[in-house]
Parts: sequence; C-alpha cells; structure tokens
Amino acid sequence: GHPCSEFHCFFFSLSKMTKAPNAKWAQRKDKIFLTINVPNLDASKTKINVTPTNFSFTSDEWSLVFDTFGEVNPDECKWTIGARDVTVLLVRKEEGEYWDKLQKGTKIQNMTVDWDKWKDEDEVADDDDFDSSGMQGMGGGGMPGMGGMGGMPGMGGMGGM
Repeated sequence: GHPCSEFHCFFFSLSKMTKAPNAKWAQRKDKIFLTINVPNLDASKTKINVTPTNFSFTSDEWSLVFDTFGEVNPDECKWTIGARDVTVLLVRKEEGEYWDKLQKGTKIQNMTVDWDKWKDEDEVADDDDFDSSGMQGMGGGGMPGMGGMGGMPGMGGMGGM
C-alpha cells in the first residue's frame, strides 16, 4: 500500500483508542481551574503539557487536548496528579473579562462547568479560596474537608455517657 494511506490508518486507530475523560472547569478573572477525572490514574504514564495557547493531557488511553480560549502563562500553571483525578490551575497571561468558554473551536467532549468552584465575575470576594495554596494534599479524591464529616460530630457526645 501507499505509505501515506498506511500512516493515515495508523493515526486513525490511534485517535480511536483514546477516550475523552470527564472533566470540569471553572474560572476567575486571572485563572482557570480544571479537574480531569480518570479512574486508576497512573502518574508515571500521565503527561501534561501547557503552552501559551494549548493544553494537553494524556494518560494511557485517556486524552484531553484543546486550544485555550485566551493565552495562559505556562510557567505559572500548576497541577496535581491524584489517584482518580488531575487538578490543574491554568494562570491567564493577563486578567480581565471572563472567557466565553474554556477552548477555542468546537465543544470538548465530556467537559462540563464546575459549578462548585464557579463564581460570577461580580461575586468574587477578596478572600476567595480559589488559589493554588489548596493544590497540595488534594490527592485523596480532591475533596478537602470531607475527611472529618463521617459521623464525627455525634461521636463526641457518645464518650460522655
């Protein structure tokens, strides 16, 4: 066969093998918060690359690649790879109007808005908790503050009986 058609075939099967992970995003005037959910995430096989105009994540058969709606500052971006998800902080090159959407071009498969983290432009307070200081220690499924919730308040009263 013609080498070009073989390459095209290979490329096609490659793209067919990758699956779009469930992901969600929220934004502030100066940053984007992205959570990618992947079961049994293997950090050693996970690659994340950020350029001023593009984000790419691959891990085994999972892949999420898109051109960002506006420019980001790759040096400032951070991410944490957990067992079931990746949390990414994309820092915008310059703060300003909210982006209309996360990506340029067509809608990203399986991407939703993270309403838990989302705040409208006019309701962001100065003490906004949306910061990279919370990025460490989120490896446990990314639910900080949930640890002590499991029936703990009632347990204290039991001891005094």
